[in-house]
Amino acid sequence: MAALQGGIATLQDSISGTCDGIDSKQLGLELEEKVLTLFDEANSLPISLSKEDGNIEVRTKFDDQYLTTLAEAKVVKSHPKTHKGFLENFLEAFAQADPMVKGISALEKDNHREGVKAFLNFPFPIKDRVMVYWKYLKLNRNQDEHMIILSSKGNQSLLDKYLSTDEMANNVVGRIFLCAYWVKPVYGADKNIVGSNIRYVFSGDVGGAMPQWVQSSVAPKNALESLNGFIKYGDESSD
Repeated sequence: MAALQGGIATLQDSISGTCDGIDSKQLGLELEEKVLTLFDEANSLPISLSKEDGNIEVRTKFDDQYLTTLAEAKVVKSHPKTHKGFLENFLEAFAQADPMVKGISALEKDNHREGVKAFLNFPFPIKDRVMVYWKYLKLNRNQDEHMIILSSKGNQSLLDKYLSTDEMANNVVGRIFLCAYWVKPVYGADKNIVGSNIRYVFSGDVGGAMPQWVQSSVAPKNALESLNGFIKYGDESSD
């Protein structure tokens, strides 16, 4: 587990940085490498949930208020292009797929990323959260392989411009070190695509210490819902 937690620690240590000298394209590439590293080391986290005889696995770990969760559907029958729309229409799709979302809006953007503000419901007595982050869309990073990355890295300008005093008073401000949805093709013996491999990762400071019951039940359940919501949105959009 040391390797994975070391990678997360790097994200935690650098999340408040100003990104001086690092443009948005370079930062997006660095975050993409982090996604690959986290899944390479995913087996170092304990399995919190397993479904469909192990085809779907969720791995979760809390360190105080720091949450790391990875979910994977090893093979789903749909083609990767079925799920491309979720990434292209992320704000609408995320609000539809994740029951914790109570509001989400786009902020400013450049050629490589777009700012997002999202409000999340948490079960009583946990206070609701607000998160302000950058979204990096990486379609066709390889043939029929797509990824979206969310991160609060370098978001101070967004916080200053778009997060009001009232919003901060009524919500806990959470931080996303790294969140991503990643869909890849699965090939059969004839080298034709027979399905998709779909992965989800969230690493962040959820804001304040979470009770043990939230750590053991809500966090894995929400990761599974995020994964299933992604799959369901694509399947329904293709009907």
